[in-house]
Amino acid sequence: MQILLLQARDDDDPMIRHELECFEEQTGLPSEYWRTINMAHEPAHTWSLDGADLVMIGGSGDYSVSKGGFEWHQPMLDLMHDILSHNVPMFASCFGFQVLVQALGGEVVNNPDAAEVGTFEMTCTAAAKEDALFSQLPPTFDAQLGHNDSVAKLPNDVVHLASSERCEFQAIRVADRMVWATQFHPELSMADNMMRYERYLVNYAKEPMTPEEAHEHSLSIHRPTPVANGLLKRFLDTL
Repeated sequence: MQILLLQARDDDDPMIRHELECFEEQTGLPSEYWRTINMAHEPAHTWSLDGADLVMIGGSGDYSVSKGGFEWHQPMLDLMHDILSHNVPMFASCFGFQVLVQALGGEVVNNPDAAEVGTFEMTCTAAAKEDALFSQLPPTFDAQLGHNDSVAKLPNDVVHLASSERCEFQAIRVADRMVWATQFHPELSMADNMMRYERYLVNYAKEPMTPEEAHEHSLSIHRPTPVANGLLKRFLDTL
């Protein structure tokens, strides 16, 4: 089996390798199962689904679906349609969730009021009880998040599966496809999300923080997320 991981990161983003390692850990599949395309670096005409049994998408360090402005934005949306037309199974999180929604005609906006950084509680919708993947989850569960863009309107032909207090649209499935997407990060453990958060906090906090101060603050907003972290293995089990 070959898994294609689509990434959207600058070449100097230290999360390029870390992101792949997180997906490897949460799926339980080592490096030989994976192929990556960094859409922010590799020319769009070289992107290929050939040999991919399924696709996964993670976050983005410096790119916003709501703002756009990067030359590979439209090719990325076109790639979503190729994945769906070829009926390739896919699980997309965070940036990938927003890309899929936008490609299908939904609306993604920059909304600070709906921004979530840390660990937040997800609530399954009534439709989740009938879903092959989300029906296995409890009614509420914690998940790792880190986003400023949010989905304001879902496209047609998707099933709404989960929400949070701040952000109504947290998970969807494309109808009649083995394609799920989440605003939250099932590929990130508490430790993974803390590491990302602390790295950015030390660099970008309004008031300078030492690494020790950043770690203490990070501990206050993160919790373990075993249910969400089990989603990727459950996804593989549904195929």
